[in-house]
Amino acid sequence: MPTKNRHEPGEFCWAELATTDIEGAKKFYPDLFGWQVNEMEIPGGGSYVIWQLGDSQVAGGMQQGPDEVGKIPPHWNLYVQVEDAEQSAKQAESLGGTIHAPAFDVMEVGRMAVIGDPTGAFLGLWEPKVDRPHIHNENNTVVWNELMTPDTDKAGAFYSELFGWDLKPFEGGNSPYTVFELDGNGVGGMMTTPMEGVPPVWAVYFATEDVDGVVDKMKGAGGQVFMGPEDIPSVGRIAMGTDPQNSAFGVLKPDPSGQQ
Repeated sequence: MPTKNRHEPGEFCWAELATTDIEGAKKFYPDLFGWQVNEMEIPGGGSYVIWQLGDSQVAGGMQQGPDEVGKIPPHWNLYVQVEDAEQSAKQAESLGGTIHAPAFDVMEVGRMAVIGDPTGAFLGLWEPKVDRPHIHNENNTVVWNELMTPDTDKAGAFYSELFGWDLKPFEGGNSPYTVFELDGNGVGGMMTTPMEGVPPVWAVYFATEDVDGVVDKMKGAGGQVFMGPEDIPSVGRIAMGTDPQNSAFGVLKPDPSGQQ
């Protein structure tokens, strides 16, 4: 898929780290992916980190609040663009999902809401008010988004109705896998939760030309690797692990002949 600065409704449009150590994250992720750090003040106190490659935004990050620490583990939030955050959240609820944060304004930038699908995975909804130079599907940027859930039938029906995603079985992996497509383009994937006790979750993958090198850096900086590196036919070389605060993410060197 070609890189685009603008997103269409139904496309993933942003990834955002919520962590107990934003200062540590400001070093960890740039060391892995060559990102630059840009910070913006948040009205009322604190700041929001925007990681960039040159002038283009890649992802965001923020310190978890005192009411979250110890209750919500550090994690990456993923956002899907919608035309109306409030209406999409209400639709999600009518389809068996839940509204965890009703739509609200994010300064003058846009409106957002947070929903849970019927299996329990959280996802952000983003209604933009301004354009921003954001890149993805390039080296060292977000390249894939993946749902791990105990009930792929229920989750698939929910997202298909909410975002208009088509469900396409993917052939070539070691276990059943579904690709979410929008207008014929893969926007994400879905698989059954691999291990008992793992909660339903959306995971983010960053592209890299050197999966093994990134894995070595992760380990050296205090992160953990719990899958890979390994080669998956028609997908590429892949690994998944955590940063030192236990936020999970994946890295992928895509196979140029891949189906996704």
